[in-house]
Amino acid sequence: MFYTSNQLAGIKREEITRLTQFYPYHEAENMMNMLIMHFLGLSRVMQQLQVDKRLSESEMLAVHGAVKRLLNNEPVQYVLGDTMFYGLRLEVNANVLIPRPETEELVEIIVKDVHKEDTDILDIGTGSGCIALALKNNLVQSRISAVDISEEALSLARKNAKNLQLDVNFLRCNILDTAACLKTFDKYFDIIVSNPPYVLQKEKEQMSGNVLDYEPHLALFVEDDDPLIFYRKIIRFAEKSLRSGGKLYFELNENYAEETAALFCKDIFDTPDIQIDINGKKRFIAVRKY
Repeated sequence: MFYTSNQLAGIKREEITRLTQFYPYHEAENMMNMLIMHFLGLSRVMQQLQVDKRLSESEMLAVHGAVKRLLNNEPVQYVLGDTMFYGLRLEVNANVLIPRPETEELVEIIVKDVHKEDTDILDIGTGSGCIALALKNNLVQSRISAVDISEEALSLARKNAKNLQLDVNFLRCNILDTAACLKTFDKYFDIIVSNPPYVLQKEKEQMSGNVLDYEPHLALFVEDDDPLIFYRKIIRFAEKSLRSGGKLYFELNENYAEETAALFCKDIFDTPDIQIDINGKKRFIAVRKY
């Protein structure tokens, strides 16, 4: 790639033009601002003040390489290698889902619900560690454990915890093998939270290419003939590992909110509370164990 100029303004203009072949202008402009902040350390204000700044060859190659990845439909968070979640900067890669705003809402619900400082919390299917780390950052006195089936995801979650200096106990566990997961812990929890795989195979056609091509399917999809398998297994796990008075929180597939609520045994759990997300969708369930 040969730029007509090595000045910041010229490179930015040329790369935005390339990106607008596939993205709306404002989205392309926003992504370029993010790339320049990442590679050159210039905020949007500083970019405006330094339009005549000349880029070195290595800086130009870095920016061009990142734009090339974006043109291949790779999510900008993977290109940058990090994203913000509930006030924390987390590293992300193709081994973990990119944390969504809806999951920030789930964290907010829990943070507002917790009234005692000494709380034992378990996050099931932790991925990048986003839920567990955000809860630890806001509920400082809590003791938090988090599990995932993927060693690659756990490695990244531990790295995020180290970078953020947050103490979370990350362990490998396949929640579909409930008995084995129960043996992993010798304690009860006050809170269990999970954002498990809940997208059906038949819903793939509704999803964007950058999700399907780059994000881990293991963390996204369930089979069409058993869409609630993870919820059912986690509920069985919670029946044995949740303290009396403890609460279980789920992020949901909006199309299966009532079916998920129906999984709870009425002799063990209170009436499930289905909650709406910022987009008006049935996205969360909170339920208390008797």
